[in-house]
Amino acid sequence: MTFRAFPSCRALFALVGLAAFVGAMLLSSPTGASEYLIQEEPESGATVAEAPHQLVLTFDRPLAQIAGVHHVEVSDANGYRVDDGHANISGYSLHTLIVPIHAEGDGELEVAYEVLLVDGDRYLEVISSYRFSVDHGFAPIEGEEIEALAAEKSSQALVLWTIAILLGIAVAGGLVYFLRMATGNSRSSLEPTNRSVFRD
Repeated sequence: MTFRAFPSCRALFALVGLAAFVGAMLLSSPTGASEYLIQEEPESGATVAEAPHQLVLTFDRPLAQIAGVHHVEVSDANGYRVDDGHANISGYSLHTLIVPIHAEGDGELEVAYEVLLVDGDRYLEVISSYRFSVDHGFAPIEGEEIEALAAEKSSQALVLWTIAILLGIAVAGGLVYFLRMATGNSRSSLEPTNRSVFRD
């Protein structure tokens, strides 16, 4: 009887789990904001030349129309709040929250929000944050710089997708290999180990 050593099921599941985690990390969005926040003005990670008078947060689900359940705090680099303490649902869309602010000077602003979304017949509490910067010396890029930036982002996306595909192929190959080894061992265990020949 021939014995073949092969990894346990636990090792196989660990490999698949690790591959899935790495793939998710590669394809995850770098914004840092919640997945339920589909649009923010100013955008997460953006640099603007002038501090806005209000923030606009748009979610993929309607906001609960319950007084006092939505909280947004906007803080400057020193930790001081620059919002007026009121977050109001837009009159044009139940998905959009308007937050008046009064920031001055340059620096990074952090937006921390806690909202209640309507998800079918239940409520969904979403707590997250993101940051953007104010720089009065900042000049928006135009023309060729915009095209170059778009090309760079496209190339980065292509690299990420290529890595993800190669990772998927590697995981699939590993699964096939482990299954073949397991099947081979099962068949070997069914074969007789000793054969006797009787002669008259």
